[in-house]
Formats: sequence, structure tokens, C-alpha cells
Amino acid sequence: MAKYCVYCGNPLKNEDRFCIICGKPVLAGVKKPEKTEVEKIKEFIKDKKTPKEEIVEESFVEDDDENLSEKPDKKSKKKKDKKGEEEQVEKPLPFEVKEQMVLNIEYNDIKLNKEILVGKLKEIQKEIKDSRYDIDEEYNKSINIKVTAIKTLISELKQKESELEAKMDKPFIVQRIQDDIDKKIYQLKNLSKEFKLHKVDKDSFEKLREKYKEEKANLDSERDDLVLGMKLWIKELKIEKVEIHAEKNLNKGRFSAKEISEEAYEAKNKEFEIKVKKIDLKIKTLEDLTK
Repeated sequence: MAKYCVYCGNPLKNEDRFCIICGKPVLAGVKKPEKTEVEKIKEFIKDKKTPKEEIVEESFVEDDDENLSEKPDKKSKKKKDKKGEEEQVEKPLPFEVKEQMVLNIEYNDIKLNKEILVGKLKEIQKEIKDSRYDIDEEYNKSINIKVTAIKTLISELKQKESELEAKMDKPFIVQRIQDDIDKKIYQLKNLSKEFKLHKVDKDSFEKLREKYKEEKANLDSERDDLVLGMKLWIKELKIEKVEIHAEKNLNKGRFSAKEISEEAYEAKNKEFEIKVKKIDLKIKTLEDLTK
């Protein structure tokens, strides 16, 4: 039997413990209460209200428990695959790194939600031009409630954006490590230059060179471990995207077979498009953070 997230409706696998779209823990058998206009529009843009710590914990629980069970060493471990070739063994990402990744994703998600709200406002503007707006009191009231709800959401998003920005580390840890690596490379080059100019004796040169090389190797290992863990999540997101496209094609097939109405088809299709946009945004955010 198909399983779906009770918050955003995203299809889930039986073993999933969190929703890859909204980041919320998987719950079953929860009856949805009646929603206000604000809540309905929040659902439309899939705004996250789960505390950051819960998102971080749920988002990576499978990564920690199943894929990253080996104890981490200071340097990246390697193992041989069936062909005898060496490949890296991914290590658990530190909590603070996961936390910053989620903050970056939430921050960019807010920007996408703003774009969605702008589109929603344009739709409402068309409704305001309807002749009923001036003569139908109930219609007028309904439109005004929607406008007020969207303005409320925009205000909430701006506040949340400011709060996230204050918590985000800039630059991200991968960029900071890369900066440190570049410094070590410069130190090694400068040390060799100083030695050639006889400004550094041989003993000092060799000791410093080994020190810088070891520090650079540790930084390289730390960066590679982080990037590997992040790429694993990117891979999972791409799989989710493929599954959504499959659901989208199924929806199209049901409409072609006249199993569902055009209105139901368009509504579901729009939902799929928003999910894909959000996944694309997550993928782009993580890819940018790995650079």
C-alpha cells in the first residue's frame, strides 16, 4: 500500500523515517485538522515549521545508522570493491555541519517560497478583477482573507530569513577548509623558495615541509570526508526526483485514461512541479556548499 507524508503528501518508502521534501518525521494515521487560510497557503508553499534540531536529527538518521556505521578515524578510510579497486568509505558528518547544511537549505527554501507567494498574489489579482469582487460580499471577503494571509506569510518568512542568516556560518566549513588548504600550499611553495634562496637551513626546511604536508593532508582528508557525505545526500535527493517524475507521468496517464478530472490533474501536476523545484533547490544548495 502506498505511503505518503502526512504533512506535504510526498510519496514515501516503507523504510523512510523522514520526508525528503519537507524534512519532517514520518507519521502514520494522523488525521489532518481543518486549516485556516494562512495554514492552507503555508501548505501550498510547503513551508517548514519543524524545529531545526528535529530536521537535522531526522534528515540524517539513516545516513548515520545504516551507511556510516563504521567508527571514524582521523583520516578517510578506504576499502576495496569487488573489482579490487579502492573506494572511500563515507564517515558520519559532524552535527554542526549537518546543522549548517540544513540552515542553508532552509534559507534558500525561503527564497523559493517567496517566489511562490508572488505567483499566488498574481493569481489573486486576477480574482480581484472579477466583477463579483465589487458586488458579492462573500467573494470579496474570501479574496481579502487570502491577501491578508499571504501578507502574513511574507512577514513571517522575512523574520525567519533574518534569524537563519544570523545563525549561518559564512563561509561554509568546506570553503573554510579549502582556504586553509590554499594557505598550506602557499606555505610549501614559499618555504621551497626561501630554501633555494638560502634563507632557511636544510634541517628547518625539512621539518617545516613535513609539518605543512601533514597539515595539508589532514585538511584534504577532512574536506573529502565532508564532501563525500554531502554527495551521498545529493544522490538520495536525485533518486527522489526520479520517483517524483514517475509519479508525475502516472498522473498524466490517469488523466489520459480519464480516471481523473482535468482540475484534479492540474492540481496534482502543480504539486509535483513544486516538489521538484524544492528538490532541485536542495541539490543546488548542497552542490554549491561542496565547492
